[in-house]
Amino acid sequence: MITGRPLFKGNDHLDQLTEIMKVTGTPTQDFVQKLQSQDAKNYIKSLPKVQKKDFAAILKYPNPLAVNLLEKMLVLDAEKRITAAEALAHPYFEAVHDPEEETEAEKYDDTYDNVDLPLDEWKCITYKEVMNFNPPRLPESKETAV
Repeated sequence: MITGRPLFKGNDHLDQLTEIMKVTGTPTQDFVQKLQSQDAKNYIKSLPKVQKKDFAAILKYPNPLAVNLLEKMLVLDAEKRITAAEALAHPYFEAVHDPEEETEAEKYDDTYDNVDLPLDEWKCITYKEVMNFNPPRLPESKETAV
C-alpha cells in the first residue's frame, strides 16, 4: 500500500517465496530446521544464498518508521515476526492507533494444517465449522452514523 503496487510479484506460491527472499534474504539454518515439510526444507536449501536488502532502498520516498515496521513484519520466522497487536502499537501508526477500538484476534487454530484427508471428510469438517461459527460481538462504535 505504501508504494501503490505489489511489493512481491509472484506467479505462484514458490515464485512468491523466492521474490520475498530476494528482499528478506535466505532464511537462517535455524528457521529451515523448524520447517515440518522435508520438501520445503529441500526447496529452501536448493535456492542460491541471498543477502537481506535494505528496505529503504526498495521503497521510493521511504518513511523511516514505515521501513522499520516493514522489516519487523517481513520476517519469515513467525516466532520472531512482530504480532498484529505489536504492529498496531508501532510508532508508524501512532496517529491512528486506538486500542479501545481494536480487538485482538484469537490464536490461529492449526489443528488441520498439513493433514491429508479425503475430500468428503474435508467437506464435513468445513460444514461443521461454518455451522458452529459465532461471530464475536463488536463493541459499539463511538462514531455517529450519518
